[in-house]
Amino acid sequence: MNKSRLLIVTDDANMGGTFRVAVQLATRLPRFFDVQFACPFNAKSAAACIAIASAGALIRDYQVSERNLERSTFAVGEAEELLEKAAPDVLLLVESAEIWSLLALKQVAERRGIPYVSVVNLLSADCLERFTQLREPAILAMQAAHAIVFVSNASKLRFEELLPEIGARRYAIPNSCPDKFFRKAEKDARMAMRKALGIGNDELVFLTAARIEPRKGQILCIEGLERLRDGGDISGVRLLLVGGGTTSHIEDLRKSIEKKKLSEHVLLLGPRDDIPDLLEAGDVFVLTSFAEGMPLSIIEAMAKGRPVIATNVDGIPEQIDGSIGILVPSPYQAESTCAAAIADAMAFMQQNPEIRTGMGNCARLRALRLFSEDRMIREYADIILIAAATRSNSKGLRFRGSSIKKKKSIIRSISNFVSDLGRGSVNGKLDRHELLLQGAQLELEQGAVIDFSDPLQCWNYARGGWNPTERGGVWSDGTISVIRLRMRQAIRRCRITFDLTPFVPPGHRQRTDVIVNGRQVCSWDFDVHVRELLTIDISMSDDNETSAEIELIHRTPTSPQAFGLGDDSRELAIFLHEIRIE
Repeated sequence: MNKSRLLIVTDDANMGGTFRVAVQLATRLPRFFDVQFACPFNAKSAAACIAIASAGALIRDYQVSERNLERSTFAVGEAEELLEKAAPDVLLLVESAEIWSLLALKQVAERRGIPYVSVVNLLSADCLERFTQLREPAILAMQAAHAIVFVSNASKLRFEELLPEIGARRYAIPNSCPDKFFRKAEKDARMAMRKALGIGNDELVFLTAARIEPRKGQILCIEGLERLRDGGDISGVRLLLVGGGTTSHIEDLRKSIEKKKLSEHVLLLGPRDDIPDLLEAGDVFVLTSFAEGMPLSIIEAMAKGRPVIATNVDGIPEQIDGSIGILVPSPYQAESTCAAAIADAMAFMQQNPEIRTGMGNCARLRALRLFSEDRMIREYADIILIAAATRSNSKGLRFRGSSIKKKKSIIRSISNFVSDLGRGSVNGKLDRHELLLQGAQLELEQGAVIDFSDPLQCWNYARGGWNPTERGGVWSDGTISVIRLRMRQAIRRCRITFDLTPFVPPGHRQRTDVIVNGRQVCSWDFDVHVRELLTIDISMSDDNETSAEIELIHRTPTSPQAFGLGDDSRELAIFLHEIRIE
């Protein structure tokens, strides 16, 4: 019997807990389906993608990130390309941007009659207060889902309270822990890791592993440790902070540690891929987030037999109880109260080693009982098998459960969002609403002008290496920026004019090499921050060629922060206003 073709897609470009769940699904579901996996492929995801490919899944690069909502919403052309190449029977969307994730992909899947299952990993109480212009399109996209999976009952109940009108099937499937976390460590693993970290065998080690950002609440750990010191002796106590983040967030945390004179007690370890070994070296796991879904980090710590201190938010109370750890009040109620409770919990763990050990043993047993990977995979497989069986052969656009009035409303919502940003039409030829609702017809003609301040135009031509659009255009991001142009008809030669402004701080030079279809055509050197027009001539090697991929290799991108021009840490090279095809 042929397996259904399943395409798993995630927009977690930072490779956090949502990405790890997607990897678990992609490596285990090939037992039931012909699996393809799409994610933003980069250096961070490479190792995971190799493991997924080894499990029998085909990898596809899909550069959509929860950090760039514009791309997720407006990159209709890329969504069309992905579904055309993958030809799936069913989609599993492992989402990290609440209800706003992968909107363009959902719209294209709905138009093509491909059922999809949405996995909501986080749903904050104020979710609907943000991105209000996209609220109705996002709601309709959720309504069109075959099913919606929540990683905790708390998120499911919140969703039903916030959006009672959505009739899609709803399930709660808790996250699970990979088997490697349940394996017994080598005899000397704990001592070896502690030695590598410069930590004594008798020291008490608190460990938190999470991306460093305000939502994860690492600053509360620091405040709790400060209160623990002020209330008693913290000699022999260490706090390990594991995780990456933006330069500004990490620097703010570092400054707070130094200001509180806690540097000798806190280790900032950055992103690590040896979490199981670090958990072996730790004694107590701590997670003081402001919001969570069903954090994998807690499940992993439980599997390793570590007691937990965590904030009482969202799905966390479904993971731990008094037998395995301590819940502290939500920081949303009062951060000072939360910090004081963290200090008290740390003191309890410090003063009661036998109870601490007992909690760890109970944590491991609870993880084995509730959070096994086999259980999670079976529950997902059941839902996806039913969704695949409902594959519609309809060729036209369907608004499942929606009236004509709602159809007009979605058009109006997207129109308002675009007009609020002050955008123009696409080449004066194609109507934006038709592009979004009938698929991407984004082929260019000679004489076309692409306005990169228009998110719909920008994200259907700009590929990797660009920041979100701004008034007037879009900044490059990092060392490589890619633009892909598709012509309506095959061309032999054309001239492309770039309207751009380089980022050139005083005393700095900027150089960008221009590569077209793998061949360098020119280099641009800038020594002044002035808007200018630059042209390149393209000669196609094939008379039937209809597309050109332009790579801009930025040799000396730099950040405003590095030159004392503000706290902007982005690596900038050029600000692209328009491209003209001549």
